[in-house]
Amino acid sequence: MKRFTLVACAVLALGFSSTAFSQLQAISVGGGIAKPSGSFNDFAGTGFGGGVRGYYNYEGLENIVLTGTVGYYRFGEKEYSALGFNTGIGYKWSLIPIMSGGRYYLGAPDAGARFFVGGELGIHIYSVSVVGDNNVFGSSTLAGSTDFALIPMVGAELGPLDIHAEYSISDLKYLGIKGAFKFPVGKK
Repeated sequence: MKRFTLVACAVLALGFSSTAFSQLQAISVGGGIAKPSGSFNDFAGTGFGGGVRGYYNYEGLENIVLTGTVGYYRFGEKEYSALGFNTGIGYKWSLIPIMSGGRYYLGAPDAGARFFVGGELGIHIYSVSVVGDNNVFGSSTLAGSTDFALIPMVGAELGPLDIHAEYSISDLKYLGIKGAFKFPVGKK
């Protein structure tokens, strides 16, 4: 609980400090696919979901943008097997990422395609449901956790379309491919 409180305070502090000296430039809404890796791949199938991202721009720094992201992803059910035997028990995972970070754009702001590198830091709120085919478990939330997460990313903006790949470095890792449509809301 102490770790969650510390991370939540750091994310909020970064979010408030970025809005104090910058202006909201755009909001994007999109979706993506997330493929679990490492031990997370043993218990979760491919995930699908979406989110909203805000883009904050500092005056005079056209190539640096701060971001804030909230989303929801649902990972497919994956059946658990023990010692090579099918147990008939499956797991369904869901994820709520709450992140803030930044991007550095390569090239001129008026270029048709703007490539970027970036990263986000924040928390992932996970929950898992157990599904049994013998109706002993039914479908109920078994557990939940909140973990610190770091997400490096690389991508491109093609006009209003934002496409990027990211890798979540946390207790439960995944590789994500995401796309979003960006709406301008402030002055450029």
